[in-house]
Amino acid sequence: MAHRSGRSRRGGDICAIFVHAGAGYHSVNNEGLHLQACNDAAKAAMAVLQNGGTAVDAVEIAIKVLEDREITNAGYGSNLAIDGVVECDAIMVDHYGRSGGVGAVAQIKNPISLARVVLDHTTQPLLLKRVPPNLLVAQGATDFAFEQGLSVLPHDALVSPAARERWIKWRSDLKNAERKARQSLASPVSSSPSWADDLNPQQEELVRTKMRKQHTSNMLRGRVEVNNIPATPSPASKHMLSPGSREPNRSTAPRPASLSEAAQNPLINSTQTVPTLASYQDAKEAMESGSSPDMEMSDVDDSSNLLFDGYKKRKKQRSGTRHDGSEFSDSESSGTLQLPSLTPSPPAAELPSAEKRPLPGTPLGTPTLARTSTNLNHVIEHAPLPPEPDQAEMQPENVDEDMDTREDNITDTVGAVAVDCFGNIACGASSGGIGMKYRGRIGPAALVGVGAHVVPNASEDKEKVSVATVTSGTGEHMATTMAATVCSERLYYNKMRGKEGQLESVDEEEVISSMIQKDFMGHPSVLNSNSAGAIGVLSVKKTRDGIYLYFGHNTDSFALASMHSDEDRPQCTMSRSTGNGAIAQGGRCLRYRRKKKH
Repeated sequence: MAHRSGRSRRGGDICAIFVHAGAGYHSVNNEGLHLQACNDAAKAAMAVLQNGGTAVDAVEIAIKVLEDREITNAGYGSNLAIDGVVECDAIMVDHYGRSGGVGAVAQIKNPISLARVVLDHTTQPLLLKRVPPNLLVAQGATDFAFEQGLSVLPHDALVSPAARERWIKWRSDLKNAERKARQSLASPVSSSPSWADDLNPQQEELVRTKMRKQHTSNMLRGRVEVNNIPATPSPASKHMLSPGSREPNRSTAPRPASLSEAAQNPLINSTQTVPTLASYQDAKEAMESGSSPDMEMSDVDDSSNLLFDGYKKRKKQRSGTRHDGSEFSDSESSGTLQLPSLTPSPPAAELPSAEKRPLPGTPLGTPTLARTSTNLNHVIEHAPLPPEPDQAEMQPENVDEDMDTREDNITDTVGAVAVDCFGNIACGASSGGIGMKYRGRIGPAALVGVGAHVVPNASEDKEKVSVATVTSGTGEHMATTMAATVCSERLYYNKMRGKEGQLESVDEEEVISSMIQKDFMGHPSVLNSNSAGAIGVLSVKKTRDGIYLYFGHNTDSFALASMHSDEDRPQCTMSRSTGNGAIAQGGRCLRYRRKKKH
């Protein structure tokens, strides 16, 4: 690590961006893809900084680039929760230390942008002296995004093909492990939801279909009439819009909702016609006479085609109208569980042209745009990113021999730290969380002081020191140890925990190493936990003399990129450790240049 320059300089004429793509294991085959993502994120952020953008602007655009890459565990392509839904966490912290975060939020393409909106909202006073929130979670965060004009997408729009396949495999592995545990009676285990009892997803869908058909048959044999509603269309249903049309369909009477739809679809209310036994008899006679029936016989005929046929047949799409006259499309997907959202999506006419395009996994009936997908066996092509001259020096020589055959195992946070031309520092983080997590689980990327933290410079400090830290790793352990806060404050004061718990003055390299080894790995909660204590930290210290990058991790690898305004391209590196919990660390010094006198 380079030492500080003796040339003092008032900061403000140089800007810089630092990003990381998560701690974990980055396979050698996919190393180029991870570094390319970091490279593109740094270049996009630097373009913003060089055009007068703030540090918060740069952090947002950098993380948005990483969220849009399927190779990272943030935004699109994130790990799925136990019921097959993508829930993300994100946080933004400005140079004052103010933060805006969202946790376990679904249906948002770029959670970091929503975190930025929450941060901006905290600076605006509310009526009656109410306190604006700096953290929103779950459905409340999605509703807030819609109110602020952000796009709310279908659930499957954020599910990549690789993430879907991982979820199917993990679900089968989980059920297999639970069955073995029940058979051995070694210890009680927490069972998965009842909908995931079958190991085979195809068989699971067949069982679900059979249960629905049996329920319909039992209702018909019992001669049950729902609310005694006649089979003729009600006045409200006469004005229903036909699917795909904006004008009332006056040529033909609307088809009443089938019995299974009425029993299962919450969008069908009591003002719409529900078929009874009488309508079933009329429909049967109409079928025998060759005319069009008023209800689908597939709801009562056991020999009819199945709604689901594993993953071999196409998705079936039902459409109709809500009670308010708006159209809906209820698609049933065998890959992910479709959950109704209380938040409606913005009208298509109000969306930008790019957002009107069909989304992956959404059965719109039109060709979708080509999207690069990462297969489970992983690609072997390297991204066109030649290594920087100084990258080879930061690579450990004794890399494991089996690294080229292992697959990616990155389930952690992506992050960024930026310093703008005004001398302000900001940071942010985003993550899709761990795979098969409980719905509503909040990860470190949503928590200030855990996933991201800023120590602002004090007004009386002549050195103008400020520190920003973003972390990645085991979220529950980082929350217990307040990883980002501890790392930032230790680096700000150049202190480490020494003998008998006393703080000792050391240089910055020892601060990072000590923080990981003593404050994190040596914490009692981590030592007495059944979960592994994995962590990666990226810290940036800004002073009058320059900007200094420090990073460290105890995972197999850590993907990073850095760039300042006097460079033509980012410097990317894949830091790898020797394994067995060894700490790998490094850094970079960006000195300010002395201005020429005219």
